[in-house]
Amino acid sequence: MIRRSSIVTLIVCATLCFSSAALAASTFSGYVDLRYRYEYQHHFNLKAYGEQPAKGESCDGFWLQRLRIGGSWRANDWLTVAVGMQDSRVFDSDLDADSYFYNKRLDHQKNPYEDQWELYQTYLELKPFQEHDLTLRIGRQSICYGDNRIFGPGNWGNSGSYHWDAAKLSWHSGDHFIDLLWGAHIIHEPEQFSLRHRHENYGGGFYSHAQISDDWAIEPFYVIKYDEHGSFSAESGTDDLVCHSLGSRVTGLIGPMILDATLVGQWGHFGEDDLRAWGAHFGLGHCFKHVPWQPTIKVDYCYASGDRDPDDGTRQTFLGVFGARDSMYGRINLFSWSNLHEVQATVMAKPRKHLKLTMELHRFWLAAKQDGWSLSSKTYRDKTGKSGSHVGDELDLIVQWQLPALRPVKGEKISIRAGYSRFWPGEFAKNVADNVAADWVFAQIQYSYRF
Repeated sequence: MIRRSSIVTLIVCATLCFSSAALAASTFSGYVDLRYRYEYQHHFNLKAYGEQPAKGESCDGFWLQRLRIGGSWRANDWLTVAVGMQDSRVFDSDLDADSYFYNKRLDHQKNPYEDQWELYQTYLELKPFQEHDLTLRIGRQSICYGDNRIFGPGNWGNSGSYHWDAAKLSWHSGDHFIDLLWGAHIIHEPEQFSLRHRHENYGGGFYSHAQISDDWAIEPFYVIKYDEHGSFSAESGTDDLVCHSLGSRVTGLIGPMILDATLVGQWGHFGEDDLRAWGAHFGLGHCFKHVPWQPTIKVDYCYASGDRDPDDGTRQTFLGVFGARDSMYGRINLFSWSNLHEVQATVMAKPRKHLKLTMELHRFWLAAKQDGWSLSSKTYRDKTGKSGSHVGDELDLIVQWQLPALRPVKGEKISIRAGYSRFWPGEFAKNVADNVAADWVFAQIQYSYRF
């Protein structure tokens, strides 16, 4: 049997040989992206909350490292070949990854911190019918659209939330496009190459964009998410997952205000329960371009339905789609787009050309107080609804600075980002988890080079 290390060595050698040959051609483009981040979590972790959490450590400080390297070669007008690798690692974490990140349903680790030497952006892109503006991309790829709420790579996570093995057929005409998709996203198992184990969820459908006018656009979509391993436990029994999501995003201008809205309906089955759920987002913002520091003020509201009756055989908990949650439901990532009411106020300012300051205020409620908190819906749930619905409030402060170039090389960037967040528990969190506040601190430096 071929060892994983041998496979990685072969891929790295092939990548280097390919890159060396392609560099001689003017159609080669490459990238190197290296990121280091320090995080300190106080009174919470990725799956639990409080001074004595149900799982994992209450306080943890650790380093994250991520390297992405690769490139693409345009062989001719109808063929592009891309090869890339990603290596994600964590240092000094107090978590026992084998137990903390082990997923019983997948029978593997599902690790957001670490996944060593995995394929990244490795695909063939074909344009066999150029006169019809069609492009076919097959292989490992990132899939993202719009505000990343429906499809998003989840790049803040060290290993990335969604890396797809997929086929995508795209039609573009000016500002209009429609993409047909089919594939599956990988499991981030640190010590196993992804080609040697199953995927997590399978999915497909379409995502489109129609530019109605200079100021307005609409993005209809349909997505199916399914898993036929029969491992989804529900009120009526355990079975497969089949989730259909149909909806649209709309963006435009209302006077000086920027509107961004998304509405999604879901149906299908979760285990042996019928699935009937929906989610929505509505945002209004305005940038004062002629004011010092060019401040932007934005207000957002998010909704995701929850299950109001734990015994009726119908699941009303919205499952999200394949979207990121990096900056949408609080920076600490205590929430996802599920059983949620959220109101968010954001203020951004640019004191300097390459310096950006952001402050966010969030308030979170459960959409259905009989359902669970998405941090761990089985652990933090009161089926009687007597624990209330207000989960808590969060303050996020972020500073981002792009450093001056160290050398006169086009395509090279170095950026620094740092932040602090505090979460104050509300009635529900105090009743089912803990009454202590949680804090999060991070500092990150990122180097990227495109050539």
